[in-house]
Amino acid sequence: MRTKPAGRPWVHGVEVATRTAVTLGIVLVALACAGRLDLASYGMFGAFCAVYGFNEPYRVRARTVGVAGAGILVAIVAGILLSATSAPLAVTGVVTLLVLVGGVVVNTMMGLVPAPPFFDVIALLICAAIPTPPGEVGLRAGVAAAATVLAWLLSLSGWVVRRAWPGHAETSSRVFRPFFKDLSRVPVVDRTVLRDPLVWRAVAENVAGAALAYAIGVALGGAHPYWAVLTVVCVIAPARARPSAAHAIERVIGTAVGLGVVWLLEPLRLQPAPIIVIMVVCQFFTQLFVVNAYALALVFITVMVFMSMSFIMPITGPLLLERLAETAIGSGVGLLLMAPDWFRARLRRA
Repeated sequence: MRTKPAGRPWVHGVEVATRTAVTLGIVLVALACAGRLDLASYGMFGAFCAVYGFNEPYRVRARTVGVAGAGILVAIVAGILLSATSAPLAVTGVVTLLVLVGGVVVNTMMGLVPAPPFFDVIALLICAAIPTPPGEVGLRAGVAAAATVLAWLLSLSGWVVRRAWPGHAETSSRVFRPFFKDLSRVPVVDRTVLRDPLVWRAVAENVAGAALAYAIGVALGGAHPYWAVLTVVCVIAPARARPSAAHAIERVIGTAVGLGVVWLLEPLRLQPAPIIVIMVVCQFFTQLFVVNAYALALVFITVMVFMSMSFIMPITGPLLLERLAETAIGSGVGLLLMAPDWFRARLRRA
C-alpha cells in the first residue's frame, strides 16, 4: 500500500479520494432510501475498486479498475456464498488461500497499485462472517456489483471532462487543478510473473503468514481471527518490493487510535445520516493519506469499517479490544516473516 504512484502524490490523492468518497456516498444514500443500510458493507467493499487507476490514461485505467473490481467482486460473492451455506471453517480457509494466491499473482501481473490483495481478503472474510439468509444471496451480490460498476464509471468520468475542456491542466484555477493530473503511468501486463521466484515467495509468505496468524488468533480464543489474517496481508511487502517494519508498526498505532475514536462515538448512538457522513468523510481521508501518512489513513479506515458494522451489530468495548489484539498478532507475524530479509541485508552491509 505504500507504493507511490508516478506524478504528484498530492494531486493523485485528491482525485482518488474524491471519486472513492463520492462512490461510497451514492451507494450509502441509495441503501438508506431503500431502508437497507444493513447492506452497507457490501457497497463499501464494491466501492473500493475506485482506489485503483492512479494517474493512468483512461483506456488503461478502464482495464486496471475493471480487473481490480472483478477480483474484489469475486471475493465478495465467495464470502456471501460461504456465509449463506454455513461453510465449514476448512472450506473458508481454502477459499481464502485461493483468493490470496490469485490476488498476489494477478495484481502483480497487471501492475496494480496497491499490489497486495488486501481489499479482496477483507471483502471475503467479512462477508463470510456476516450472517446471510440464503434468499438474499442475489440481493447482496447485486448491491456489491452495482457499487463496483458505479466505482468503475466514476473512475473514468474524468475522460468526459477532459474531452469537453481541452487545456484543463494549464487553464484551470488552483482549486480545480489537483483534479487534472498528468496521466503518465502505463503499467505493462507482465506475463513473466508465473516464472518469477519473487512472486511465488510473496505467495508463500502470505499463505504462511495467514495460516500462522489465524492459528494464533484461534489459540488465544479470539472470535474474529480473520482480522489477524487481514493484517498480515496488509503488512507483508508486495512481490518485488522491500519489506517495511514501519508499515507494521504504523498499522497498530493507526488502528489503536481509530478504535479509540469508535469507542468515543459509540455511546452517542448516532442515527444513520451522521454515520453516512462519517463514513464518506473517512473514505476521503483514508485515500488522501494512505500513500504518505499510512498510520493516519488507518485511523480513518478503522472508523469507517466499524461504522458500517454498526448497522448490523452492536459495537462494544470487548469487540474493539479484540480488533486491536488481532491487529497486533497480524503485525507481529508480518514482522517475523520479514526478519530474514533484514538479516540478509545486514550481512550484505557487514
